[in-house]
Amino acid sequence: MWGMSCKDLSVCIITRDQRDKLKRCLGAVREYLPDSDIAVLDTGSLDDSLSLASEFTDNTGSFNWCDDFSAAKNACVEMARNDLVLIIDSDEYIEGFLPSRERAGDIIGDYMAHPEAVGRIWRSNSYINQQGLKVNYGEWINRLFDRRLFHFTGRIHEQVSLKNTAGKKDIYDYPMYRTGLKLFHDGYDLSPGDLKNKAERNIALLLKETEEHPEDPYLFYQLGKSYYTGGKKEEAAECLRIALELKPSKDREYLKDLYCLSGYALLETGRAKEGLELLKPLKKDKRYGGDADFLFLLGLLLMNNTCFDDARETFIACTSLSPSSTEGTNSFMAWYNAGVISEVRGDRKKAIEYYRKAGSFEGAKQGLDRLK
Repeated sequence: MWGMSCKDLSVCIITRDQRDKLKRCLGAVREYLPDSDIAVLDTGSLDDSLSLASEFTDNTGSFNWCDDFSAAKNACVEMARNDLVLIIDSDEYIEGFLPSRERAGDIIGDYMAHPEAVGRIWRSNSYINQQGLKVNYGEWINRLFDRRLFHFTGRIHEQVSLKNTAGKKDIYDYPMYRTGLKLFHDGYDLSPGDLKNKAERNIALLLKETEEHPEDPYLFYQLGKSYYTGGKKEEAAECLRIALELKPSKDREYLKDLYCLSGYALLETGRAKEGLELLKPLKKDKRYGGDADFLFLLGLLLMNNTCFDDARETFIACTSLSPSSTEGTNSFMAWYNAGVISEVRGDRKKAIEYYRKAGSFEGAKQGLDRLK
């Protein structure tokens, strides 16, 4: 194992009808991991993606799609010319390395120090949410491993799993470490129509998964998220309720998003009281009460329960917090809502003050025009 280089790494990519994004993805691999093997597996493209892939690698293939992302990714991993594999989706691309880790060799060095563990990659995500606000968030994802020890399981939102569980409590009982690699993902930055189609595809696959694994809160969370994205808020609220009732571990990275998504689903289906009862007790926990996205949602729920003074104080408190995932929850959106409450309550001076603090946000400008 000593003396390994990026020539001993295979980058595995499955793709379908994403020629432009695939070109961006492959170009970044060649830029940052120039000596690595690249394996590209096409799952039924009609846009000549394989022809494009052949400009970057001679290791390409086709796969008969069977509604199973794990099956496709495992097939691509088998195509790899090396046992050490890095998985990248075609709607992602490498954007560099974390500070102080600005070289490809660190990836190999990390693996050599943790040969039986799974390497985590930092991924930035960007999309426009249901409220029309830009969302940017980062997460650590499991993507680098020895294919002799690990593979993927799950039809959708597939996860890296142990091949041999002897002496382990389950297929996820393995060590992990953080690599220096950074990815950017914009797979949900789509038109409303494309986003709905993607949600419907995901729902079909997730329904099968939840039928087979009715005890898994993560699957119900993902199903609720897909229903919400597809505009089916009642179904979303129900799936998210089930996910919470299944009591996911408190260290799960998706837990904050699960609570916030539940709150929005309840708010948007006319159950703001339930949403407030669910989220208000969490305010005492710094993981939630110190997060601008969570506190902003709590303000909305308070406002919709006619707790106007508490809501205004909550929105103002948001502005003292660091930026969270959603644009404006600690700045212009919080000031705007504080202004709306002040205007409705007849406090013209405060409404003008808060609307002005909201800057160029269109709703605040309209509020100032009304008050003139």
